[in-house]
Amino acid sequence: MKKIFNLLATVALLAGMYSCETYKVKDPAMSGVSSVDGKYMAFATPEGETEPSTIFGIVITNTTEDAANEGWITITNMDYTSFHWQRLFSVRFHIDINVNDKTFKAAGVEVTEPRTAWNPYIEGAYGSYGSYYTASYQWGNMGTATASIDGKIVTNGVDTPSGHKADSIEFTYTLTYTDDTSVSYSVSGQKKTGWAEDAMEYEEWLADQGWW
Repeated sequence: MKKIFNLLATVALLAGMYSCETYKVKDPAMSGVSSVDGKYMAFATPEGETEPSTIFGIVITNTTEDAANEGWITITNMDYTSFHWQRLFSVRFHIDINVNDKTFKAAGVEVTEPRTAWNPYIEGAYGSYGSYYTASYQWGNMGTATASIDGKIVTNGVDTPSGHKADSIEFTYTLTYTDDTSVSYSVSGQKKTGWAEDAMEYEEWLADQGWW
């Protein structure tokens, strides 16, 4: 019996030694523009007005080459009534990025309409419906429409209702169509945190418009 107890004690000791062994965890891989990339929600106010007319879902990503001074921005207008349910209007274009100042800009760059667009309000809720088809899928491409943008990210620039902080985003944005008509917005919002209460202000605004 004593031998059995000694054996059990030895096994327990070895288990404790191995359980206390630590392993170095590698830092997660970051993109070349990690200081500004990500998903954001923002109110968009048309030029000359004082109240927002819609909400934008915004995604900033790195390039295929993972350059540290450029990226892509996709801007999706959450006003589906201007087009068709499940056909949100979205544009994507190239931007120059200063990762130190956390600023981004573009002047008269050509835009495309991505086939799908990020919808921050139903992300992950209904499987594939997390990304809606965009206007291009239904209405055709935009030809040679161009965009200009000038914006910045402020790290922890927003105190959120969940008690956390989120990066803020601000930019001015103009989209010019092939017939030389254009729309301009002042945009202000925050990075998506994943906490439901942090998106409530935007959801309630959409509900007030009858869009949600």
